[in-house]
Amino acid sequence: MSNKRETRLFFPTIIRECHIEKADQLNKMVMRGIRMTREKVPNMRPDTWSCDLYTTLGSDTKMLDQKEFRGLHDVIKQEMNEFARDLSLDIDRYPLRITDCWLNVYGQGHSQEFHNHANNVISGIYYAKAPEGCGTLVIQSPYADNMFVAPALENDSLNITQINVRPKEGMMILFRSFVKHAVKPNQSEDERISIAFNATMDGL
Repeated sequence: MSNKRETRLFFPTIIRECHIEKADQLNKMVMRGIRMTREKVPNMRPDTWSCDLYTTLGSDTKMLDQKEFRGLHDVIKQEMNEFARDLSLDIDRYPLRITDCWLNVYGQGHSQEFHNHANNVISGIYYAKAPEGCGTLVIQSPYADNMFVAPALENDSLNITQINVRPKEGMMILFRSFVKHAVKPNQSEDERISIAFNATMDGL
């Protein structure tokens, strides 16, 4: 006797990976803005961070309002809106609004511990510079802390508790803001430079 069976997927962790067209042209302006930002803004790394890197988090620089980042601003808005539509979020009544944006620069050996971005809906990372071996982005399942990791014959999308994303220049990663993520140590002798951002929904 054969029983009818169906394996269905609910509550997936949705990750969007975008490779921006003509990113080399976009990055010429972005890198110019990054150089200017680093000259003006001291390291704002919070004391609560156990990692070591340069960041402008909390500096209120309004990076995306600067002319060097306007092209990136447009790309971020477009990709976030597309991602929100894929998630069936009601952005017609409650449009997305970028709440903050900051620069992260990882030197050799620098990393970042697991964290999420509270009080936001969608978060993302754009890679302006990503040399070989500069440290992967680790994205963790929201259920990882609550799971007994049973021995598996192979790792696949049904049982893994985290994924590793190798950054590339011109790549943008988008995810729901509650998703925990970290950065492995930069093994390169060069810098790994990324721009992180958050968005909420207006009217909520």
